[in-house]
Amino acid sequence: MWVKRNRVAMNVNLRPELKTLIASEVKAGRAADSGEFLSRAVYHYVVARDLGQEYTPEEIDRMICEGLDDIDRGDTIDGEEALRQLRTLSAERRRPGT
Repeated sequence: MWVKRNRVAMNVNLRPELKTLIASEVKAGRAADSGEFLSRAVYHYVVARDLGQEYTPEEIDRMICEGLDDIDRGDTIDGEEALRQLRTLSAERRRPGT
């Protein structure tokens, strides 16, 4: 759940395609407003960066293409199975001495 905190006004200049993207995300109900969308985007960017997962736009495009290719080949797994595997991996990493 996304919790709204104290907000500070900030002027941000965005390219037209980003404005369109944000508007479509809000319209689809994935964010209450553009401020919420941008707050989440910045938060996730910083978390990913801190985890060593900072990618260039070209790297992101490449990963998306690879994922779509996997889907086209049928090289996918069920969502529940993916979550089970992630939970198992997370538990293994939290075990002392591993």
